[in-house]
Amino acid sequence: MICTLAIFLLALSIDEASSNTTVTIYPQWLAKGGHIHYDRDRWSKHNGLEQDFLIQSCRSIRTDSGRWMNRDLNDRLFQDWPEDPNRGGYPDPNYLKNVTKQQELFSNYLANINSGYKNEMIMVMKGIFWPTWMDQSQHHGQFPNNIDAASEFILLMMEGVYDYTRGQIPPYFEVINEPDSQWQILNFTTVSLFHKSVAEKLHAKFNIKVSGPTLDGYTQKSDVHHFSYWNQVASFMDVTLAYLDTFSFHSYNTLVVSGKSHRFSGMNEARLVAFVDLVENYACQKQGKIVPLVISEYGRGPVEGIDKYAPSGIVDFSTIYQANAHRFTQLSLREYVDRGVVFLLSNEQSPEHDSLNWSLFNRQGKPTRIVDVFEFWYNFTAEYSFIRTVSQCDGQERTVSPLAMSSPSNNETVILLHSYSQMSQTIKLHFQDDWIKPTTGEATCITIKDNWNPVMTFNEPFDIGKTQGMVELPPEATCRFTFKTPSDQQPKVTVNETTYYGADMVIPIQNSVPTTTISLPKGVFYSAKLRVSTSLPVNETNNLAAVTFNGHSLGSFYKLYDSDKFDNDTWWEVWEFDVPNSLLTTANIIRVFFSNHELPGYVSSVVLVTAKLVPSNVKL
Repeated sequence: MICTLAIFLLALSIDEASSNTTVTIYPQWLAKGGHIHYDRDRWSKHNGLEQDFLIQSCRSIRTDSGRWMNRDLNDRLFQDWPEDPNRGGYPDPNYLKNVTKQQELFSNYLANINSGYKNEMIMVMKGIFWPTWMDQSQHHGQFPNNIDAASEFILLMMEGVYDYTRGQIPPYFEVINEPDSQWQILNFTTVSLFHKSVAEKLHAKFNIKVSGPTLDGYTQKSDVHHFSYWNQVASFMDVTLAYLDTFSFHSYNTLVVSGKSHRFSGMNEARLVAFVDLVENYACQKQGKIVPLVISEYGRGPVEGIDKYAPSGIVDFSTIYQANAHRFTQLSLREYVDRGVVFLLSNEQSPEHDSLNWSLFNRQGKPTRIVDVFEFWYNFTAEYSFIRTVSQCDGQERTVSPLAMSSPSNNETVILLHSYSQMSQTIKLHFQDDWIKPTTGEATCITIKDNWNPVMTFNEPFDIGKTQGMVELPPEATCRFTFKTPSDQQPKVTVNETTYYGADMVIPIQNSVPTTTISLPKGVFYSAKLRVSTSLPVNETNNLAAVTFNGHSLGSFYKLYDSDKFDNDTWWEVWEFDVPNSLLTTANIIRVFFSNHELPGYVSSVVLVTAKLVPSNVKL
């Protein structure tokens, strides 16, 4: 990994030649699992179908509808579906063969996907509203006892979509939205069997990716109570891994307001990475390969301390800020994350709900401040490829998340930084071996001002030649810094990262030294980093003391930012260690030591990310 550091800013008035941290940018393209290019179709979608009059407004900021929600609930589709007169307990197969009914239900979807973008739609069911003629006695009158009959509804609905759109069905289908939030009605056994049944029926007739379990934001607490929630998720995977195409879940952070102060708690960044590693580690144990992930809702979640629906600068800022923060993490996990759909809507208003706090536009088509989410990423297309960056290994929790991309056709290199700090930070930007020597450039930033309103500034000129390569990153800012870079100075090689997982996971700490092994294929590796996730109770005093790799202590490391450190029963922390190439073998033994092994806690996963150099003209 070869840790280092760099620094950026918008105002760029730096009094002293010192920095808070350094980000190092290497002359290497960075592929993760073969993904090297920025794929806008994977990252620029929002939730909900767009109303017809807002379709072109959304296209103007380069966002598309990515999730068709609650078709079973809206217009009472499932509730009003009649029973098959020839097969008691099953839906009438002729109900959706009526063209007028099809148009009523599916025309808005067709208008969205025919508006000039690649159809990557996820269709999702609410899953708890069914006709009264079905026996639902085992689930408090809200889910059918007959899982096969319930699955038949899904198949017939998809056949109706197929017929009306002439085959343009959604490429993805989520079986139930957030079934874990319906624990009074559904247990994971029922949820698992329903997913399996739906997948079998849909795969038998359509080319579609079936996804689940579409978990709610409780995933951030997967480690509490000795990983009891995670154990239920693992049992779901035991039943469904062979049938589902992707694993889906939601990821949120909460805004907490007290007087004139605010903070965030929740999933991003440490707990999001730790949960992803749990899922992928378990998938590899069960099937020998990773499972593609779909994060079908993410961003700003609950609001505490003020009304989340009332007009508010701090709510608007947090909505923009968390959407960007989560996207930074997803892009760094693009080996596993197939796509992400931010929880923003084209317009959320209705006669019963007048808030715009999730909305990109008002009813008149005027943009809200939330469009800054997509304005920030507007310039990035498939012409941009990722460049390798490394955070500083200073043994501390990092407060800056870096990314870098470059476009040979546009002759520019862009460094992106996201700050988790409420203080301004001076960032040293170090281009390894002076592969480029930029001075002037343009900065675009979104930050928060004293009145708690989000402010976005575009293309402000700066000169890091006058500041020894340092810039000032404003409080809680997301910034991009653009330098002109001739095509002959672009990277000539590609670093392709591949992840390998420990043979053991959720390893107890108490009365033992957590130990696992990671097997590697024979070959020459350019670099490697070890990612270790640890879960410790907050009411005990215990610390990570050392990590050894094949008997050698790893001393170069940093910790991912944990926004939930003050709001949970555990510290679920993620540490990234630089691993010297000389230590790598085909069978690697990792041991994790703590200051007190008599106390409870777990090592949830141990992950080794290796990199190989390949020519930049190799098609990945």
